[in-house]
Amino acid sequence: MAPSPRTPGARSAFLPYGVAVLAVGVASLVAWLVGDALVGAISPPFFAAVVVSAWFGGFRPGLLATLLAAVVAEGWFYPPLYGVDWGSALRLGMFSLVAALTSSLHARSQEAQRRAERLLAEEQQARAEAETANRAKDEFLASLSHELRTPLNAMLGWTWWLRNGTLEGDRAARALETVERNARLLAQLIEDLLDVSRAITGQLRVERRVIDLAQSVQAAVETVVPAAEAKLIKLDTVLGSTLPALADGERMQQVVWNLLSNAVKFTPELGRVAVRLRSDGGHAVIEVSDTGRGIAASDLPHVFARFHQGRSEVHGRAGLGLGLAIVRHIVELHGGTVEAASGGEGRGATFTVRLPLGVSDPAEAAERLEKDRAEVPPALNGVHVLFVDDDVSGREALAAGLRRYGAVVTGAGSVAEALEASARDRPDVLVSDIRMPGESGYDLILRVRAGERGGRTPAVALTAYPRVEDRARALAAGYDMHVPKPVSPVALARAIATLAGRD
Repeated sequence: MAPSPRTPGARSAFLPYGVAVLAVGVASLVAWLVGDALVGAISPPFFAAVVVSAWFGGFRPGLLATLLAAVVAEGWFYPPLYGVDWGSALRLGMFSLVAALTSSLHARSQEAQRRAERLLAEEQQARAEAETANRAKDEFLASLSHELRTPLNAMLGWTWWLRNGTLEGDRAARALETVERNARLLAQLIEDLLDVSRAITGQLRVERRVIDLAQSVQAAVETVVPAAEAKLIKLDTVLGSTLPALADGERMQQVVWNLLSNAVKFTPELGRVAVRLRSDGGHAVIEVSDTGRGIAASDLPHVFARFHQGRSEVHGRAGLGLGLAIVRHIVELHGGTVEAASGGEGRGATFTVRLPLGVSDPAEAAERLEKDRAEVPPALNGVHVLFVDDDVSGREALAAGLRRYGAVVTGAGSVAEALEASARDRPDVLVSDIRMPGESGYDLILRVRAGERGGRTPAVALTAYPRVEDRARALAAGYDMHVPKPVSPVALARAIATLAGRD
């Protein structure tokens, strides 16, 4: 068998030791040639050989050069030649000690220099990353300001016209539709920011139960239909029959809505967006594809990163880069995966979500879902609700919705008013905002619970604080349910029906 050639790494490993041997050889030659001129002081050339070896290879080659120099100098240049006495042993020891210390100090100096260079490089990298993060923060705040001001501008403009009473008929309806659409946009933006915050802190939660995944996908599709029709985009849906899955229905609707909204946003007029739902073994597969601008290959690995805005701006609006990050977090919390694919810029994009179904008997689960869908929604006929909120307009809007479902609603703007109303006529369900001037909703529930006689009044905490710890605090204070704002009348009605035993 032919010997294998030495690798470059092996050769470079032996090179410093070769330099050490060569340096000692050169020092010996110099000492031999000019020994008489040195008047017996032949150590300097050998010290130089040690320093050169340590400089080139570090401590170990320097130590080798020290041993070789000591042996050569004592054996060849100091009497007795080729022999050892006490004087030569002492010189040998002193030389070895000084040379070894010199080699060690030089090696440590080099290591300190390398460490300083490494720390400098790390500091420069950290500085560059901090500057990049600072620019990203500034860009995010600028984008956030733009995203907030744009719908607010439309809302304030149309509200001014409505208050002046100069809009009638179709224009008034258009104004109200615009105000509602932009209000929902702001609510969604705030919810996205909160979801990203929850994801970063590990507080994003999903409440899994058996749902019809096809129904969640269809609900998401219906929300983007107006935007697609406005751009004359053909929206294809292939959902099939009922597909039971153990998942959070609202969160999965949020996933599909984000994917579809992006697809519609980045697809030009007369384009096509398709959403398909199918079963693949024990997984559900959701595919959202479009014929839009596509994604550059360099952006594909980063499309699910927070605040990443890979696709080109649309009408000068780049968005906040939150939607796909939220999609990834929600899907991963369900134990699934999400992937993005694109043929490149101008060639569309496809997002694929794979989600474990998590149901042992899909047929039985589908039959149960069909039965649940056939049930009549609960009504609030005759349920007395005491609604406490210092925001009169918000309270009246929700109260009107509850009355539509048959509830009898009494309004109160403070804790004192609520206690007075409760003393006159005890409600079936208490709904209270948490943050109010003066006494808060926590103070109210503590006083209600302390003064209860002959039964407990079910209570809903209606709050703009949606964090997990806020929910825990509300339940610990005495509330039976925590409902985050904004909330629709129908969602609040369902919560009240549950507490009143009408579901």
